[in-house]
Amino acid sequence: MEYLFLAASVAAAVVNNILLHLPAFRRCKINEFLFNIGVAAVWAVLLLAFNGGVHGCAGQTFLFAALYGCVLAGFLFCKMQAFGSGPIHLTSLIGSSSFVLTTVFNAVYWKEAVSGWQIAGIALMLVAVFLITYRPSAKEEHRKLPLRWKLYAAGFFLFSALTGIVFRFHQAYDAAHTDEMMIVSSCAVMLLLALLWGGKSLLGKRRAPAPAAADASQEEASASRRAWLGAVFVLACGAAGCVYNRLNIYLSGAMPNAIFFPLFNGGNILFSTLLGCLFFREKLTLRQIFGMVGGVAAIVLVSNGFGLL
Repeated sequence: MEYLFLAASVAAAVVNNILLHLPAFRRCKINEFLFNIGVAAVWAVLLLAFNGGVHGCAGQTFLFAALYGCVLAGFLFCKMQAFGSGPIHLTSLIGSSSFVLTTVFNAVYWKEAVSGWQIAGIALMLVAVFLITYRPSAKEEHRKLPLRWKLYAAGFFLFSALTGIVFRFHQAYDAAHTDEMMIVSSCAVMLLLALLWGGKSLLGKRRAPAPAAADASQEEASASRRAWLGAVFVLACGAAGCVYNRLNIYLSGAMPNAIFFPLFNGGNILFSTLLGCLFFREKLTLRQIFGMVGGVAAIVLVSNGFGLL
């Protein structure tokens, strides 16, 4: 059963990655604040349904929920922007490699032992990212990664690692209220992003010219269609993201990490890359293919996959 859940988790993660890249490919504009507020709302509803309501919270549950909510807001925001401004294959690798930072933190703070294989995996991951991002010739200048993507990818990497770190603290001190913490944190995401959106609107408020009377009805019909499509898009992204995150929480405790992390992260990278090439015409050079293979191998090493041998 665990492997069936793992397959569902990988599928949901890949669908989420593809959906997040779709607006940029179709050159559609999206309000990033409204989008992620909607995604957090979908998470809250699904988690409430999954948990059968809220069954009580300890005082520290709200503290962890507020902290996790801030980190989750950054994670959702940066992930959306990174997938929307850069290639799927590299963005998925960046997100999947973030547990390298979590591993280093756990070794320093929680005094977890780090094997030589894991150190080699961290070094290999750095080499893999270099192989994928390096542009040695003028011929590849048109494929230069934009600064916007680099900033959001760095944020995606950092916040992805922080979600694991904060969640580890919660499991150490308040594991009995995991579902409640996640429900409250989804509400915290909505509140935080709403405040940020309001602040941005006040600082950069611009009055758009009113549409001509002849175009008013056409504009209204178009706006209504966009609203419906947007609602469906938010629902799909929120459901896919919630499903794979919730399944991963269960699987990380039900399966050995040396099996779960390589299979989930490796599958996420592999299928996201394949579908990115198929649907969005992303092309990989031989050097980048070696980098992707090296990245998957690094995940196996850092997950201590050889500890099973």
